[in-house]
Amino acid sequence: MGRMATHQSKKIVGKFHWRKSILSDVVTVAAKMRAEDKAEVLAYSGSMPKEALFYCFFHSKPSMTMVGRKGNIMGMYGVIPDTNQSGRIWMLGHESMTTDYKDVRAFLRNSPMELEKFHANYPVLYNYVDARNETHIKWIKWMGFSIIKKHATFGAEGRTFYEFVKI
Repeated sequence: MGRMATHQSKKIVGKFHWRKSILSDVVTVAAKMRAEDKAEVLAYSGSMPKEALFYCFFHSKPSMTMVGRKGNIMGMYGVIPDTNQSGRIWMLGHESMTTDYKDVRAFLRNSPMELEKFHANYPVLYNYVDARNETHIKWIKWMGFSIIKKHATFGAEGRTFYEFVKI
């Protein structure tokens, strides 16, 4: 006869994955949003993290959530339709987004495929990125977006932003 397990393992390792967002994801990500994302949200819209995420959650088609291999919420992303041909793509990360090397690698490896799903539904994807955020700019370019315009004064704080697009 075998032994009976008396406690659950604390180290549950699954697989990094994407899923449709649920309302509680907004609260989780907003509570510990990455500092760079908070600053960009405030500069862009003047909104607090939870307000911005609620807007994105309710207006996106679809709104998705990244889940790390240990079940942690890494961030949310989606597309807010402008027309049936174009949409504003967005992503806002949780502090845990960059803490696990294996999750970061899985995110980077799978991002182009996830982007192609959006691009199939929206032939024109665009948005604006805070010029202070060099990491976001590098990632946007790596994903195949083009910077098409520099806006010297943009958004609620009048900061420099770059407009980017993928056609």
